[in-house]
Amino acid sequence: MRRLRLLAVAAAAFLVLEGSPPSCPAADPPASTDTVILTDGRIVDCPRVEKQGDGTYKLAFAHGDVVLPGDMVRLAFTQKAGAYEPKDDEERAKIEKGLVPYEGQWIPKADRDGRIARKAAEAKRRVAEAKAHRNWRDRYKVKSANFEFEYTIAPEIAKNYMDLMETYYSVFTKDFKVSRPPKEKLKVCFYHDYDTFVEVAGAPYGAIAYYVPFGRRELNFYYDRLRPEFTTAVMFHEAQHYLSHLLNLQFHIPHNFSEAFAEYYGGSHWDPAKKTMTTGGLQEGRLTEIQTDIAAGDRASLEKFLHNQLGYRDYTWGWSFVHFMMETPKYAAKFKKFYVALPTAKDISRATSGEGVQTVSAETIYASFKKYLGVDDVAALEKEWYEYIDTKLKTSTVFGYEEAAFAAMSTGRHIRAKRLFKEAIDKGSKNPTVYLDYGELLSGNEAIELFKKGLEYDPIHPDLYAARGRALRGLGGAENEAEGKRLIQLALDLAPDDESIWMLVQDALEREGAPAGPKGDEPGEGGGDDK
Repeated sequence: MRRLRLLAVAAAAFLVLEGSPPSCPAADPPASTDTVILTDGRIVDCPRVEKQGDGTYKLAFAHGDVVLPGDMVRLAFTQKAGAYEPKDDEERAKIEKGLVPYEGQWIPKADRDGRIARKAAEAKRRVAEAKAHRNWRDRYKVKSANFEFEYTIAPEIAKNYMDLMETYYSVFTKDFKVSRPPKEKLKVCFYHDYDTFVEVAGAPYGAIAYYVPFGRRELNFYYDRLRPEFTTAVMFHEAQHYLSHLLNLQFHIPHNFSEAFAEYYGGSHWDPAKKTMTTGGLQEGRLTEIQTDIAAGDRASLEKFLHNQLGYRDYTWGWSFVHFMMETPKYAAKFKKFYVALPTAKDISRATSGEGVQTVSAETIYASFKKYLGVDDVAALEKEWYEYIDTKLKTSTVFGYEEAAFAAMSTGRHIRAKRLFKEAIDKGSKNPTVYLDYGELLSGNEAIELFKKGLEYDPIHPDLYAARGRALRGLGGAENEAEGKRLIQLALDLAPDDESIWMLVQDALEREGAPAGPKGDEPGEGGGDDK
């Protein structure tokens, strides 16, 4: 299980894993004839896929069957259409005439077979194309008005994010009267999963996104299929570093306002119906973290924030302060002027490093803020800020609790994470990762039930099968041992190239001296939970 914690590097926000990645050879994919592409972009090979009468799809693997709801499947390529059993005499009569049901109609069997053949050929072509672009060397490359996108995710998913980026760019550059260098389009690298992002982007293990501010500017992030809203927020956050950088390409914005401002714009929302971008949306996870602090009697100091001393809290309390400034009419214009002044104004002293990078000291930030905002009494402003949080920022949605729980877990605050995960579930969370991460913080039957519940929301989540299998084996007993091993092996059926799953399979089989995988491959040593 990967654990995340925040690390700020230059102008980018990094999330870093505790521990190091496992190392073992990848497995060959199982022999398969059928393939399904899910609506979230995942591709699953399977020996046999059968569409059931209720619209679900049964995937038959070597170590068990998995049933997927029809709305999870975007495309299914199967080698055999299967027979049809008539429901009544009327349908039986139609079958006797050589008619068969297909897509809501009764048509001649030859026509049905022709349609299936054509759709199968198209499906096979699309599946092959999707697989071919999974390698970074075979990535898609698309230029938009202001960006150069390179990606390995499904084109229809990528297009949505490309459109969002262009709209986001238009809104911000108009508001702040900046533009990109005429001959430069920011390179945006978008990876289909986390492991590919880490391997190809060369990021610190655990980083979820980063922006390179100097030299060849570049933005890198990956698609989190289980948390698409989070992917959008991360994209907007990192893009904000770039857009703010356009104010002065030689200036490094200090951490407090860089991250807090990026979080403010990271909460932007696009309405596809109205075709409008609304900035400054509610960051529910951040707010829930703040509310948890308040409940514990722990409020952040405005003096410390303005002196760039809050560290991680720039993402939470700092975000709320920027939200307060930007959404309060009497402060908004002055605050924007101050933010633009940091990298551009002649009356602000900036230090320059040997590499030519400019920045400002904490004392300069503090003095400039008071000057541009016309604030003499910082304590009084702090009181206004607290009141704004208490009265204007409200959240009670399940998403807020989910995001706050993930943040608490990622920063090692496990007691808080348990409480927030439980609140998210009590409010009706259907996010499988919530059940996976919460279960990893517990043990025994309590954890097993959480993993089982998570599989109801994502029946093809290999980590949940592996975690449930490991927990079952921990209970002891021959029956639990056998079922636990089967579930772990089913996880490998689902994710034959996942190194962490390989390690679990090795652990499951080592007692019997059986090979760890096909062809007797031996995964590397290591593994275990990072608590």
